[in-house]
Amino acid sequence: MDKILVVDDESDILSLVKLILETEGYEVITTLSGDRALELTQREVPDLVVLDLLMPGRSGLEVCRILKTQARTKHVPIVVLSALGRDVDMKLTKEAGADAHLTKPFTRTELLGEIRRCLRETRTWKFSKQVGVEHNVLVGRKLLLEFDPTTGYERVVRDFALECAALGNSVYILTRPGSSVRETFKGDNATITLLDLETPPSEASFLNIKNLTIILDSLTDVALYKGDSNGGLHKYVLTLLQQLTSTDTTALFLLNPRAHDEQELAGVRGEFSAQLAYSKEGLTVTRLA
Repeated sequence: MDKILVVDDESDILSLVKLILETEGYEVITTLSGDRALELTQREVPDLVVLDLLMPGRSGLEVCRILKTQARTKHVPIVVLSALGRDVDMKLTKEAGADAHLTKPFTRTELLGEIRRCLRETRTWKFSKQVGVEHNVLVGRKLLLEFDPTTGYERVVRDFALECAALGNSVYILTRPGSSVRETFKGDNATITLLDLETPPSEASFLNIKNLTIILDSLTDVALYKGDSNGGLHKYVLTLLQQLTSTDTTALFLLNPRAHDEQELAGVRGEFSAQLAYSKEGLTVTRLA
């Protein structure tokens, strides 16, 4: 489900936009101030921001500039919603990095149209741009993503899955019931297939699908489920990689480094030529050979 942050100091506008978006199935969070918006974007990592320009304290233009320069939010589309509709106003919002500018009063159709356009356009490149490569560089790779569980890492996993799906891949996520990653994909059932962790890849018929994307959530959970938390993780990773040798199968393996000792981590990392990390600073590439 797409998560949208709405920022406006007028409570009636805030309530109206929230109602419109929730009726369409979006998850909506709101705030009346620019300062609070900056806090929420770091914690929630929304898929899109609807932003007013004229607010007490930090202005919408300043918020937009900041969001477009921070690693965790610079690829989040921003739809400006403002009473300022002159050419110079639109020029300023564009220069600040906004992806769309709607002038109040607006219609429901206009608002939803711009939001859907921005989400659709960013979906095909949002993850790969965070990595700093074109999507075709990732195709067929087996990527290790180490995550800080205190961050909103689940959203970047969703970015990866939806990008692959938007570009024609069949996407399967191997996860446990109740996991935070699984919850992030609520409402995305049309493009994403969720499988229980109890169905190991070696027994699943989907491995023979062309243009396949697999997300394993996570190696830490798999190790615990299989009873291999005391040394068997490296061996299990090797088995999985041997099963996923197809060059048109792209895979993302999640790993919580805090749950493993350094020797175990070194063994797992040694099997991946593509290694990423997600922390409070955003998504970074540690190795992409």
